[in-house]
Amino acid sequence: MDKSTLGGLVGGWGLVALAIILGGVGFGPYIDIPSVVIVFGGTIAVTAGQFEGSDLKRITPAIKVAFNEVKVEPLPELVEKIIFYATEIKKHGVMQIEQKVLQETNPFFKEAFQLLVDGTKPEALQPLLEIKLEHMNKRHNTMIGIFGNMGGTAGAMGMIGTLVGLVAMLANLSDPAAVGPAMAVALLTTMYGALVGTLLAGIIESKLSQKHAVEETACEVIIQGATMIAAEESIGNIKMQLNAILVETEE
Repeated sequence: MDKSTLGGLVGGWGLVALAIILGGVGFGPYIDIPSVVIVFGGTIAVTAGQFEGSDLKRITPAIKVAFNEVKVEPLPELVEKIIFYATEIKKHGVMQIEQKVLQETNPFFKEAFQLLVDGTKPEALQPLLEIKLEHMNKRHNTMIGIFGNMGGTAGAMGMIGTLVGLVAMLANLSDPAAVGPAMAVALLTTMYGALVGTLLAGIIESKLSQKHAVEETACEVIIQGATMIAAEESIGNIKMQLNAILVETEE
């Protein structure tokens, strides 16, 4: 479990709830069904209309990713492992690492080094891995875009609800009993839209983006390392190049 994601959501919504409680009127005035329909229903409808069904099916897995810890090894450990494999190949040949590669849990790392075991040349190895990385980037960026879109849409639906409430209020100024509900729709839809956009979709979008950046960098390190091993570069050169990438990510 990613405690920062959970902490951000619980903390954000908790502070809003605390502010409502301290306001002294309870939660009742903040619950309005038409506002819920406009913001939540509208956001879902617009999102469904803007993205393919195959992408929408991955929303739940993406949420799980946002709430789980990154499974990618820390970069220093990843660099050390690549150098270890490079050293083993130099000393004993590429078949020496075959059994170890089969036990790897990182799919990208496993595929890259399995290609090494199969004797793939560097001029073929690098493009293959870069294509795989490109497809991964497309998948991840689509999901990041969905949650970014949901955040913006929720805010827009909140404004639409506000306009609906204001029109209803202005049309019933002569009836005091109708002004209150219309004003509630006008104000609460803006509130709901801001909450969904900032304290739900916004948090998930940001966390997915950060985790994607970590995984993308790890894949770039793997590509660089595997390609240099395939090209039979020296251990010192491999170490220098990978550590240079490591330094860049720490700056």
